[in-house]
Amino acid sequence: MKRAAAAAVTVAAVAIVLSGCAADVDELRVTIDGVTVTAEQATSIEAQREGLSRRDSVPEGTGMWFPLEPAQRTEVWMQDTRVPLDVVWIRDGRVTGVVTLQPCSTEPCPREPSPGAVDAILEAPAGTFADVTLGAAVDMTRSEP
Repeated sequence: MKRAAAAAVTVAAVAIVLSGCAADVDELRVTIDGVTVTAEQATSIEAQREGLSRRDSVPEGTGMWFPLEPAQRTEVWMQDTRVPLDVVWIRDGRVTGVVTLQPCSTEPCPREPSPGAVDAILEAPAGTFADVTLGAAVDMTRSEP
């Protein structure tokens, strides 16, 4: 009985900690050429490697923001990604390129190089940024919880 009670307390404590973490997810509202998405930030190396892979869907109006410091040439690949995505390359608050990539489940997956050094990448469902112009300003604000 004591073990069951202790286990219940532990499960409740873990649930509280995890729900607290979810509330602390750092999100940005990113607007480009009048299109706004709420983007999770992938700030750790692990989060940037994982990206939006292994998700069965990426809802319209959402995406993922990858800050890169310092600005650098980089590549994106779609290994284990299940949905097509738009990739927006960004440097100094301006769009330097947009490409739509398809899911890949084979090895090796093709890699899409950035069009020069970039300091951020934004990924969103395919078609979200189809009409974005090169050089468009990227406006970011923190999302309110």
